[in-house]
Amino acid sequence: MSLLCNERCSKCSHWTFTDHGLQVPLIAVIDAIHDLEKAQELCIVGGEPLVYKNRVLNLLEGIADTSVRTILITNGVACTPQFIDRVRDFNLHIIFSLDTIDPTFWKYVRGTDSYDRVMKHFHYAVNQLAPEQLSVQSVLAQETVEHVQAVGAFCRELNRFHSVQNYIQQGFEGEWTELPESLSAPVPTDRCQAAGRNLSIMPDGSVLTCFQQPLMHGCDQPLGRLGEASIISMLSSVYSSNVLNCMKTCNLPCKKLKCNQ
Repeated sequence: MSLLCNERCSKCSHWTFTDHGLQVPLIAVIDAIHDLEKAQELCIVGGEPLVYKNRVLNLLEGIADTSVRTILITNGVACTPQFIDRVRDFNLHIIFSLDTIDPTFWKYVRGTDSYDRVMKHFHYAVNQLAPEQLSVQSVLAQETVEHVQAVGAFCRELNRFHSVQNYIQQGFEGEWTELPESLSAPVPTDRCQAAGRNLSIMPDGSVLTCFQQPLMHGCDQPLGRLGEASIISMLSSVYSSNVLNCMKTCNLPCKKLKCNQ
């Protein structure tokens, strides 16, 4: 959606960005998903996606006639009971980002005093959504090791899946500290698994193989932009093939992110 966010998390610097530019017309995104006949999942991330709650709702309605499962990653601030009630019947899985359940440490993690609001929203979601519709994701860093363990125990009590993602500095530029590899959550391979599997649609409609694609040598340009070319023509271009070949040998730190595993 965009990097705009309603929290001030210390692990990330995205919320400091002020130039969010124009957003591609939503119909272009909906059409692209319909054109990708083999698409299985759509993951909506930010920033905080629910800053644009109506846009998310319209997107879910626009692809409701497909088999695509949507994953929404949220900090929970705007994931209200009213929103849960509106989306519960869509093919949607909501992931709450919870790096701690300690109200005091929460203020350091989030940069705001949103603990009570987020936990109220989360417990409502637990009561209204099935386990396959709701889970939790935590980011593992030197600052959060004990807290992530506590979140895991909390999720087990509630019968909710808990995913752990290693913190990386590159691309997020937050205040947290990466763990040494021996203490990190396991990464299944030496190389990124996103090659030929993932696509990223940026707020302005630019299409990338992954949101860190420009970090690869010779891959700084998007595959194309929705509204200017079809998604199918982008994927069949010579440039797209070159980017894919680069991804097959890519070993950047972002391979640790769950979206690239």
